[in-house]
Amino acid sequence: MNRLPIYSLLLLLLAAPLAGCGSDSEAAAGEDDHAGEAPGAHADEGAGEGAEDEHGDELTLTDEQAAATEITTEVVRSSALAAEVRVPARIVPTETGQAQVGALVDGRVVRLLVAEGQSVRRGAAVAVIESPEVARLQGEYLRTQARVTQARQQLDRSRQLAAENLISQTLLEQAVADARASESEAAAIAGEIRAEGGATPSGPGAVTGRVTVTSPISGVVSERQAELGAFVQASAPLYEVVAPGQVYADASVDPDLASSIRSGDAAVIEAPGGRRFRGVVQFVGAEVAGETRTATVRLRVTNATGELRPETFVTVVFDVEAGEGTAEGRTAVTVPTEAVDRDGGDAYVWVPVEGEPRTYARRAVRLGEATGDRVEVLSGLEPGETVVTAGVFALKSFQSRGELTEHDH
Repeated sequence: MNRLPIYSLLLLLLAAPLAGCGSDSEAAAGEDDHAGEAPGAHADEGAGEGAEDEHGDELTLTDEQAAATEITTEVVRSSALAAEVRVPARIVPTETGQAQVGALVDGRVVRLLVAEGQSVRRGAAVAVIESPEVARLQGEYLRTQARVTQARQQLDRSRQLAAENLISQTLLEQAVADARASESEAAAIAGEIRAEGGATPSGPGAVTGRVTVTSPISGVVSERQAELGAFVQASAPLYEVVAPGQVYADASVDPDLASSIRSGDAAVIEAPGGRRFRGVVQFVGAEVAGETRTATVRLRVTNATGELRPETFVTVVFDVEAGEGTAEGRTAVTVPTEAVDRDGGDAYVWVPVEGEPRTYARRAVRLGEATGDRVEVLSGLEPGETVVTAGVFALKSFQSRGELTEHDH
């Protein structure tokens, strides 16, 4: 009998389970390659390379952050681009943006409490001096207080005697007048001491003549003139304090252009490093400078970061009416300069996310020409959309420090 087919059949039956085991191993290996992946993780493979989460640049403020951040928005519209005129300008402090800090009385400097470059708050102590005049007033105040005490005691006795009809009403009234006169004298001397920066003494040991000099504004100490131990005269400057956020830009403008500028007009201030700030015209000078033959146009500058320091030379960009048919007169989508969030060579804007409170999306845009206080947006925004115009710096700061909560999906 031919047994070869039987042996062949047995070999085939033994090989079948081994092949099955191999398939199971390959399947298991395939499953191990995707271990830990969420279900459906590969469902979109091939649906588009480089696809990103549409909410990847959305950030949500907490209630506290939203309350502390002043955010304003505007609706994007197409408008005619204006031509621009660029003129030189100088940064100067405002009327309340710079202070010469000195004592109101002669004295010797015994303590210097701040250094150049240090920030101070309004009312903060910056120096202490010893004044012979204040010491004299403090002594006079104590003597007057002693007379006040004596006059009050006399008044109490006079009232008791008058109640027993032992003195006349006239003597009682005289005692009342003496007490009031002494109290008024003490109050006047105390006022002199406080006006000169001293303190009313509680006793003879408190007569020091010391006066605390305080800063009348909040700002940064830009210069120190005082020296420890030096004798200074009343109102002699000890320090200069500048409030960096409160500055003007004084622009030198051709008289013809100045005649077309009005108070309240907006302009852009360009710092030497290229950073742009918003300015608003405060006034247009009526006189023309003899040497330069230009008029001064003063602008109040939004300088929240304090980057524009007094005596910095900048460029002011004014919008002027564009002629019909000129390149500047074309229509374009524009946003305020302060609405642009610049990150290196890239530009972004922040837009509120509809239906999601306190949520803003950072969107990349491509910019065109900058005219005045606005800049052209070539792509990334459409007319009718809303863009954040004030608060961009705060949003950018929160984002860089990781203080914003990630958008929840």
